[in-house]
Amino acid sequence: AEYMGVNQNGQTKMSISPKKAASNRKISKTRDENFVGKAITAIPRNEKGGVLVTEAELKAAFEFFDESGSGKITLSDLKKRLSAFYKDLPVREYKFLLNNKPELTFEELYSLLKDNELTSYDPVKEAFKIYDPQETGFVDTDVLREIFENLGYGDLSDDDMQILLDTADQDKDGRISLDDFRLLVPFGHAGADDENDVTEHDAQNDTHS
Repeated sequence: AEYMGVNQNGQTKMSISPKKAASNRKISKTRDENFVGKAITAIPRNEKGGVLVTEAELKAAFEFFDESGSGKITLSDLKKRLSAFYKDLPVREYKFLLNNKPELTFEELYSLLKDNELTSYDPVKEAFKIYDPQETGFVDTDVLREIFENLGYGDLSDDDMQILLDTADQDKDGRISLDDFRLLVPFGHAGADDENDVTEHDAQNDTHS
């Protein structure tokens, strides 16, 4: 129950009992755990329960790393791009990402990832951690500026940053939360329109045949 207290100025103040405060913390923790569980469940899954990796999404990611358009990703390509996000990533991690090969084609990478069994992995949350290294729950704008600069986009002006915030801040609280970030990165849904187009195209063919 709540009880009355008196502060140093002699003013009466309504307080919450320790028991109720503990109960509130427990409820809050349960809500957080439920949200995380729902978020992980919401991540599209492949037939093995792992993270669904669509060809369209992977193609976009592959082209991000394959700047030269050679059709292959090398250790040098990974270092050049990932160093913008991870400053001190060990060489062994780069080699692991390449499956201990000197290079990977798109087909090899897709074959490697499509049947993954990462059942408890939340790729959007993991990506968000890059922008929130202090785990505040919100994107650190200084980190965002640094990443943009490292990627070769130059310094972000205050106006540019405000445009980014206005675009990403879905709930309009002036910050970019994980929830906001999820709406910006609809992981697992890329290519859905293409699949629908194929279905509609097949249906039209069936109608005309």
